[in-house]
Amino acid sequence: MLAPLSRGALVVVLAALLVPLFLGGSATAATPTEGVIGPGSGSNTAWDFAPVGPGVSAGGTTETTNECVPVYCDAYALTVTLPDTDPQFYLTHKATLTINYTWTSTGPDDMDVFAFAPDGTESGPGSPDDISTGDGVEVLNITNPSSGVWTIESYVGITDEPTVAHATATLTYESVPAPPNPTLSSTAPRFTDVSPPAGYQSVDVLQRQNAGEPSLGVNWKSGNAMYMAGTQISKVSFDDSVTPSKATWKDVTPPQQGEVNEDAIVFTDPLFGRTFAEGLLVAGSNGSITTDDGASWSGAAFPVPHGPDHETVGAGPYHVPAPLGAGISGYPNAVYYCSQNILTAAGAFCGRSDNGGVTYNVSSHLLGTGTPCGSITGHVKVAPDGTVYVPQLSCKRPDGVQGQGMAVSADNGQTWTYSVVSDSTAKPPNHGSDPSLGIGSGNTVYYGYEAGDGHPRIAVSRDHGQTWSASVDVGTSYGIQNTKFPEVVVGDDDRAAFAFLGTPSAGDDQAAAFTGVWSLYVSYSYDGGKTWTTVDATPGNPIQRGCIWNGGGSNACRNLLDFNDASIDKQGRVLVAYTDGCANIDYSYSTLVGGVEGLKHGPSQCNTDPNAYKGTDKVSFDGLVRQSCGQGLLRSADPGFTSGCPAPRVVSVHPLPNATGVAVTTTVTATFDAPLTSANITLADSGGRAVKGSVSCNSPCTTVTFAPSSRLKRGTAYTARATGSNASGQGSTTWTFTTK
Repeated sequence: MLAPLSRGALVVVLAALLVPLFLGGSATAATPTEGVIGPGSGSNTAWDFAPVGPGVSAGGTTETTNECVPVYCDAYALTVTLPDTDPQFYLTHKATLTINYTWTSTGPDDMDVFAFAPDGTESGPGSPDDISTGDGVEVLNITNPSSGVWTIESYVGITDEPTVAHATATLTYESVPAPPNPTLSSTAPRFTDVSPPAGYQSVDVLQRQNAGEPSLGVNWKSGNAMYMAGTQISKVSFDDSVTPSKATWKDVTPPQQGEVNEDAIVFTDPLFGRTFAEGLLVAGSNGSITTDDGASWSGAAFPVPHGPDHETVGAGPYHVPAPLGAGISGYPNAVYYCSQNILTAAGAFCGRSDNGGVTYNVSSHLLGTGTPCGSITGHVKVAPDGTVYVPQLSCKRPDGVQGQGMAVSADNGQTWTYSVVSDSTAKPPNHGSDPSLGIGSGNTVYYGYEAGDGHPRIAVSRDHGQTWSASVDVGTSYGIQNTKFPEVVVGDDDRAAFAFLGTPSAGDDQAAAFTGVWSLYVSYSYDGGKTWTTVDATPGNPIQRGCIWNGGGSNACRNLLDFNDASIDKQGRVLVAYTDGCANIDYSYSTLVGGVEGLKHGPSQCNTDPNAYKGTDKVSFDGLVRQSCGQGLLRSADPGFTSGCPAPRVVSVHPLPNATGVAVTTTVTATFDAPLTSANITLADSGGRAVKGSVSCNSPCTTVTFAPSSRLKRGTAYTARATGSNASGQGSTTWTFTTK
């Protein structure tokens, strides 16, 4: 129930008669002090912890040093071994490390078990995390544990006597089946990448690049999108008279936002075209408002109390009965500004503005102590009926299991109740992403989240979170094993989209050695969440190679920061803002976002090099995709752009067209913008003679590869032709290159 304080910041209330234990003599230790588990599935080992207690933990979350103070804590070293290297093993397997932790007490005790991975990542406490008398138990399950030496620790929660605990660790694993090749209809959604051109992105006054955790709004009056990352705010307009659509980016950053901020957020109230931009400062927030897509700006205040992290802004109708003065300023909607403290005990707050975000009422207590949820929040959303929702990634279910849920207000943010998705599970602390929710025109709530097993799951509630449907895993068609940054948007009550980063690679996605390749996926439902169709929104363009860090602070794998964003336009198109952490770059990168970043990251061939997953390969560029065809989220716009998608289109090839000096050992690849049912590549030399070789395609089939049977001729021009077909038709491209 009470997590340990960070080591070195220990606060324990001890009985006076036990003080001498701290002053001299050697502490007892676990028996035995260490053990090994694996490599076979089902292997186990057991041990007894030395007594801990009496004492009371003052709470806390993260271990930061190598201390385990006697009486408060006892440690055991558990070596986990796998049949193969972690990256290779977790390509085809899923493993679970289960620690069964038991004790017996004469009074009400809360004992806790925690596990620390070889890199120090924390898991725990186990479940159920509660107070018991007599026989007590916690079970801690860790999915895809890293190989190496783990530290398993027994902690005082609330313990009135020295208490011995017994633990058994079991390692099991199972094969991960290869994903089926998704079969998509000709009306399945497809996306066009409309990211800004090279050289557009700016830096703040500290020379930090303006990218990472982007936010997005769409003005339905003008059709423009508003995009914010760091200290840069952009207006993005679209020309749909050409195929693919052309995007024009314009920097509309006001002076008051263009210096430095430590968290950026933008929100556009779509019907009224009012955009709110916030830049977090140490003691408050730097707010700006525009009603003309950034042509002019005015200042805005922030509510107090105010948290120093992770602010979020949203707006929508007032709940009945509306408060006195609602809409008197001429702006009809309530505006909500929520922010958090980093420690759960300090809580999170939410304030309401009744004059369009210019000033705010006193904040109400939103999350933290006294609630079933932690303090770190996702983005606030307001329903058509005025109900306000704020999602949270760590909420205790009624059965004691750590799940995910939300705060709910039916009185315009004055008071809050709490709902936990019934079958949700949560990642360990500092491992998971913020969940997201979207609300339909009939007030149906769709809740998307990164589940405890890493899979992308979504649940539906039609009664303001009182009950929930069973969660659906929308990543099965692509074999998604790890997920980050869920974002949900909804149009009509039965039409929703769930965007997320995903990879079919299993394993610890926080570990520096993780080699998963991440893409941006969007899953659609047109039947109220009963069924879902998932598409790859960035085929041939990896968003990240390697780990994505969720633990805050400074880490090479935190180049994407903490979230993405999504919105829809007036026609029901889905737009998703993301950070591109993987690109083919060289030292010219330094001219884009500052010399320091260029020297740090370039050169890299991350898009095409499967081994480019190290910290120096990780970059941060603004990214935006926009639905180009397929069914949208508003049936009022049908058929419009929702008519059948065109034939698949080649979006990238290797070697590049007209490339010279190509290695004679090269393979030839072509990547299409949609899954294919058939594909081929042919290669011929300058004399028209066909090159023998084999053709393969990834699963789902978007990247086609031709592997020559023997080395190509030196100094020879070759012509490649790629074709790909699906239900929408056939696409092809022809290009040439010359060998070295």
